[in-house]
Amino acid sequence: VVLSAEHKKIRDAVENHRRDVKYTLHNLLRTGLAPVFPEALWKKILLDQVVDFDEINAFFFSTKLDLDPTPVSTVESALHKALGRSAEKKTVSSSVVWFRCFDKYVKAVETIFPYRTNELRAWREHIDDLFTSKVEDSHARVIAYDIAARKVIGSNPAILFNQYNAPEITKLQRAFLDRDGVRYNDIGGTGGSAKSARTKLAKKREREICNNWNEGKCFRSACSRRHVCSSCEGPHVVTLCKPKSS
Repeated sequence: VVLSAEHKKIRDAVENHRRDVKYTLHNLLRTGLAPVFPEALWKKILLDQVVDFDEINAFFFSTKLDLDPTPVSTVESALHKALGRSAEKKTVSSSVVWFRCFDKYVKAVETIFPYRTNELRAWREHIDDLFTSKVEDSHARVIAYDIAARKVIGSNPAILFNQYNAPEITKLQRAFLDRDGVRYNDIGGTGGSAKSARTKLAKKREREICNNWNEGKCFRSACSRRHVCSSCEGPHVVTLCKPKSS
């Protein structure tokens, strides 16, 4: 395989980091210029390996505190401890969370490979197009496809993020997103199937009170929401609800 100049640039940088990745990481964190990011995942960034977005999600957006009393030696390490440990996982289960984690990932990658901005933007737009073109029930499949594709990109130096039309990537897209794809019904650790998602939504609606009914605007013969008072849950609309005397 003949690599382009951009491929070679990334490959050469990775080989340089690989000579002493611990020393490189130590120097990176000492500069104070690197964005806050899970320390355990910086090594993967330096070696251009796939990063688990569940760990990014847990690191930045978990409410669990790290109570480890072990002292820290730098401000950067203190921030890492305060935000949480990367070993914890918090599943990326929606497009909103995916974008939030991807943008954190991009900042880290651009710190090490500042010339990859357009490449990463292309992948973001590609996934955005998929989220936009799919019903919300299928977003879990888009996320599963992203995981599988990033694993291929992270293990193959001949494929960059802006090469999502490469045969290895398009094959995964068909497998996960086409209805007859071999991975279409996979859960993939990113959420339930479309059927289970619809079931959960139906159960949620069964518990909800119908606001349209309370406003005299619900004309459905089989409404999935409850036709009860939104104030006291009695068998009348809210405008007929009489407050209890004290």
